[in-house]
Amino acid sequence: MRYFAVLFATLVLAACSTAPATRSESQAVSPTQVLAPELQRSSLDPVVQFLLTSAATDFHTHPPSAIRFRDVRIGHVMTPSGEEQYMLCGQFLPAREGGKVEWMPFATIKTSRYEQWLGAQAAGLCQGSSVIWDKEGDLSSSLQSRLDSLR
Repeated sequence: MRYFAVLFATLVLAACSTAPATRSESQAVSPTQVLAPELQRSSLDPVVQFLLTSAATDFHTHPPSAIRFRDVRIGHVMTPSGEEQYMLCGQFLPAREGGKVEWMPFATIKTSRYEQWLGAQAAGLCQGSSVIWDKEGDLSSSLQSRLDSLR
C-alpha cells in the first residue's frame, strides 16, 4: 500500500511540474514561419533604398523641383516573364513661383536602372489594379529626407 501511495504522489508531482509541455508538430510554429516577414522585408529593403535614392536624385536634378511629398508607397507588378517590377508611387508638391500649386502624382519604376514618371501617366501606373502594394507604410518622410540631403 505504501508503494502505491509513493507512486501516486510521484505521478501527481510530475503532472504538476512547472516545465513547459511540448507541443505536437502540427501546433508548433516553424522558424521559417516566424522569419518569413523579416526575410521578405530584408530582401525588399535594397529595392526600397534604390527607389528612394533614385526618386530623390531625379527630383533634385530635373524640374519641376519637389518641395514636399505625400502618400509615398512601394508596390510591384508582375511582368509577362513572371518577374516582379517594383515601383515607388506618391504625390509631390512642385515648387512654383506664384499661381495655383497642386499635388502631382509620380512613379519611380525600377528597370535596368529606373524611370521617373510624372502627372497622368504616373497616376495611371500607380492606380492600376495589377499593382500589389507592400505593407511598408508611408515612405514620404524617407523620400523627403533623401531629397533634403541632396540640397
